[in-house]
Amino acid sequence: MREIRTFELDRRDAPTRWVIDRPQTLRVKRGQLWLTIEGETGDHWLNAGASVELKPYTTIWVSATADASWFSLASDSTRGSAQRLSQIVRAWFARRTPSAHIAILKA
Repeated sequence: MREIRTFELDRRDAPTRWVIDRPQTLRVKRGQLWLTIEGETGDHWLNAGASVELKPYTTIWVSATADASWFSLASDSTRGSAQRLSQIVRAWFARRTPSAHIAILKA
């Protein structure tokens, strides 16, 4: 499952700061956006239909160049991420279980 949130900005609105907490896709649905990604040298001017992949722990600034500019932020569900993390943890413990079991038998 994916989470998709849609936002509307007007040209009069002040630039909005976002801190991205997980991988997300920003897609312009209507109008034009001015996007600044901290750490990058250039800005992005995005028209309707354009998208940008955003990495976690990224700070962005979003501003509209036209009234009623719409954009969406889409990400994978956090449940899927938690499942992947639990699989990694289980695999890690599975690799260590035999040696711990042997240590217990020897004691």
